[in-house]
Amino acid sequence: MRLLNKTQMNFAYGMGAAVVIIGALMKITHFSAGFLTGNLMLTIGLVTEAVIFALSAFDPPAEDYAWEEVYPELAGGKAGSSSSDKKSPKALMSEKIDDMIKKAQLDQSVVNGLTQSIKDFEASAKAGANNAGELAKINKEFADNANKLTAQMESLAKNLESLNNVYGGVLNAMNKK
Repeated sequence: MRLLNKTQMNFAYGMGAAVVIIGALMKITHFSAGFLTGNLMLTIGLVTEAVIFALSAFDPPAEDYAWEEVYPELAGGKAGSSSSDKKSPKALMSEKIDDMIKKAQLDQSVVNGLTQSIKDFEASAKAGANNAGELAKINKEFADNANKLTAQMESLAKNLESLNNVYGGVLNAMNKK
């Protein structure tokens, strides 16, 4: 005799657990909202869970399957039928893999090509690692040159400003005459 259906029981479990968690949080943080304190929420949640567990005691036991009919070795019998031409799982798996290789048309030349491609990729990766060091050196030199150029541009700007001041003075002197 089932007092609540599975959906109702799942809802009750979830809501009871939620109240317990909120109560524990309220207790840990010493939070209270009016008459709702951590102790009260924990008590409500735990009593709810206890009632739910008590109700679940009335659930009928789950259906027990006769697994020995599907797997006779569970009952002490031999696996599979009694015919001697039955293949082992390892042999069946090997046959399936062989069939897949045939369907995919994977022969020795394809496997050799794949092996060579992997080796070429490895060599390329190693060469790239060597080139990465050279690229880092080039980038550092570029950054150093950019810093030197910036310094020279600042110096040029100061010199131009100074030159403009000199020409401005010359023009003022010429206008006063």
